[in-house]
Formats: sequence, structure tokens, C-alpha cells
Amino acid sequence: MADFWDKEELIGKIAKNSREEIQIKKVEKKGKVFIDIRVFWFDGEADDFKPSGKGVAVPFESFNELKTILDSVE
Repeated sequence: MADFWDKEELIGKIAKNSREEIQIKKVEKKGKVFIDIRVFWFDGEADDFKPSGKGVAVPFESFNELKTILDSVE
């Protein structure tokens, strides 16, 4: 999604299966910052992972609320 976001910083990756991974990025668009959590799929022809439409961009000002919710998962 490098052509969509103005800035991207990869924070981490989680393997979902042999063909997909979840990438967590800090991204920016028009001065607004988000945490993007998205499924990427492996494109064998390009030998690279490509973004899917499966994901969410959480406004950075809601990040602490997101962390609190995730910390409550048991």
C-alpha cells in the first residue's frame, strides 16, 4: 500500500498461514496518523506480499484504547 499512504513504518508481522501474514504498520495520510492492521497475501509471480482489503486503519489517537481492549483478552 506504499502508493496509498504518504508514510509507512512496519511495526511487525504475524504469520497467518503459508500464504498470508498480518502486517502492523504505523501509517500517515494527509497529516493524519493511523495504526494499520492488514492481511497481506503472497504473490508468487512478484515474490512479494501484497495488501488485501482485509484490515483496519485505527486512528492513532485511539491507539491507547485499542491497547486496553487487546490487553483485556484472556
